[in-house]
Amino acid sequence: MKNSLTLPLSVKSIIPYFQPIIGADQRSVIGYEILGRYVNHESVLSLGSFFHRDSIDIKEKCYVDRWVRTKALEVLKDGSHNQKLFFFNISPDLFTTEEDHFFYEQLHTFQLTSILQPDQVVLEITETDYFMNETLFLSRLEKYRTLGCKIAVDDFGRGFSNLKRVALLKPHILKIDLHIVQKSIESQSHRDILHSLSILSQRIGAQLLFEGIETTQLLETAWKHGAQYYQGYLLAKPSPSPAVTIECTHVFRDQLENMIQKEISALQLKYNFEEKLNHLVKESLPTISLTNDYDQFVEHICRRLPDLCFRVYICDRLGYQISGNHLRDESNKWNVFLKYLNKNWSWRPYFLQNIVAMEVNQKGFLSDVYTDIETSALIQTFSYPVHKDIYLFIDIM
Repeated sequence: MKNSLTLPLSVKSIIPYFQPIIGADQRSVIGYEILGRYVNHESVLSLGSFFHRDSIDIKEKCYVDRWVRTKALEVLKDGSHNQKLFFFNISPDLFTTEEDHFFYEQLHTFQLTSILQPDQVVLEITETDYFMNETLFLSRLEKYRTLGCKIAVDDFGRGFSNLKRVALLKPHILKIDLHIVQKSIESQSHRDILHSLSILSQRIGAQLLFEGIETTQLLETAWKHGAQYYQGYLLAKPSPSPAVTIECTHVFRDQLENMIQKEISALQLKYNFEEKLNHLVKESLPTISLTNDYDQFVEHICRRLPDLCFRVYICDRLGYQISGNHLRDESNKWNVFLKYLNKNWSWRPYFLQNIVAMEVNQKGFLSDVYTDIETSALIQTFSYPVHKDIYLFIDIM
């Protein structure tokens, strides 16, 4: 049998597979994504191509979709999977009134018989797979939310035009798109996107699940960006029954501890470097009184800065730049550019937060690494309180 499925399918050959999901805090299996598989002799094929093929009638898809969910629920009747989460993929195109009613009644029956509680059920919605009647679909989901089910947005990050829809869904879990995770290994811009998504998840109160974890490098990328849940072949492949434990749990634990130690070491280096910069700038401050000639003040400081410092300027407490940009050129000479005078930088994330932190602690702070807008280089910024309401900023390669 080829990689793509062809009709007619023998429904008896379609079975649910369960792919374990690992929790970072428990370091164990916390749930499973339920996937449809077609078994033909020794071949086990994904139903993905079946559901994405436009030529297949939607009623046929609905029937197979219902079959997979029903068979998955039957597996859970033995009651040995209490407290685990079960992720059911819900396609808005297939979630008709009839399917909605059937599935809701299934879950209600399971709740009454104490086989599966609604708070164990996660409805996984594909962000980019929205049909036209958004209001109707959202109202249907609200019934499940009221019942106690959780909502997850799948493939999050592919369709930023759908951020409004994500806000309307009010998801409990965001599943990060596999392709963004893979590209982040060699792309700073993709790592920045992952960082933004992690901040967004915190703001809306959603947990992060990274899928497609196939290497320890991807595992580390997910952990660095706040993943609470992990899913992928590195940890466990899908199987016909929910695995209570997996062999790679110790690998996850060991890798997690290695990542923690590595991050602690990196933070220690950062803070040691920050202390050196504080001492250096303090010693470099001119003994002359600070007048309105801020560029002369900066020039004096620039003479004593190491080569890794390439741009220096001064801002006031409100974020207005009150000096020019002092830039080091390739010949190690400092040049002054006045076009940034009176620009206001208070809109930058954490600018005012750093101002207050400097005022309270009376010391400088080193930023995280970020991409410079002008040079596209990865840089850090060291900010230092040189006088009341006057702050020095040093950009470092």
